[in-house]
Amino acid sequence: MNRRRERLVGGEYAEFNEYPWVVALLLKGHYYCGGTLISDRYVLTAGHCVRGVNVKSLKVMVGEHMRSFPIETRSKAYQAVHYVVHPNFNHSNFESDIALVKLSDKVPYKWYARPACLPLPKRDYVGQLGLVAGWGRTTEKGEPSDLLKEILVPIFSNAGCRQLRYSDHEISDNMMCAGFTKGGTDSCHGDSGGPLMIRGKDKKVTVIGLVSWGEGCGRQGFPGVYTRVEKFLPWIEENTRDSCYCGSRTGRGL
Repeated sequence: MNRRRERLVGGEYAEFNEYPWVVALLLKGHYYCGGTLISDRYVLTAGHCVRGVNVKSLKVMVGEHMRSFPIETRSKAYQAVHYVVHPNFNHSNFESDIALVKLSDKVPYKWYARPACLPLPKRDYVGQLGLVAGWGRTTEKGEPSDLLKEILVPIFSNAGCRQLRYSDHEISDNMMCAGFTKGGTDSCHGDSGGPLMIRGKDKKVTVIGLVSWGEGCGRQGFPGVYTRVEKFLPWIEENTRDSCYCGSRTGRGL
């Protein structure tokens, strides 16, 4: 299977600063992956986005919306000073595809730059509509989007996902699937590491997944596959103790 490693097809443009926690990862000044601000010093992203990357070449754009005109959105580039990839990350099957990036300075929370919340353990999101936001390709062979885009995708149970065109062993319990069985709407190249989110009744947004991999972009029978954030909460907390989270010091945020 030709799995996309960079991983929005379909969807709409997001409102200005609608997702102030969605960040852009820049490698030598070029956008290549997404991420989520989860505290005043840390960004959550996919392991395959940063493993093997020279941290001195890695910057994070916070408060980004239009990539070609960053001054309009008050975005700021933060130098990455350290990153940690989950020790169980496997590049061949994208198991435990999660990483944390530490920023050079604390991010002052503003209306255009603030963190998303982490999920509570053992919450069931099956059947709900998840939100994905990013600057990835708008078609499988197209160019990255200049403006931040958003899509709504239904969340599958893992059992339901395994009954589609993925084989049983490809979808582990540390992953989750979201998308349409008919295809057409999906995360795509350049969206990797970005968030799969749920908006609660209180309007608070929780990041429950990270764009990880899939077969092409928006292909029938192949929904996007995401890292299941809830499975990694202890690891996240252990590696981000020197920062403040959304709503609480525990990182639960709800």
